[in-house]
Amino acid sequence: MVHIILGLLLMALGVWGLYDEYYYVVDFLKGSIPLALMAGGLLAALAGFVPVKQEEELCDE
Repeated sequence: MVHIILGLLLMALGVWGLYDEYYYVVDFLKGSIPLALMAGGLLAALAGFVPVKQEEELCDE
């Protein structure tokens, strides 16, 4: 029960923070978009280096 009350309180504080400090939230999101794009590009590049397992190799395991 305490977790539910604490969660609702924190959600209310978050909504109030979005309303009260809207421009700071927008600035944070605008600043985090390039970082998310770089992380996604790094993940995609790393996925390209991992060799794809053949069907025969999967059956041997």
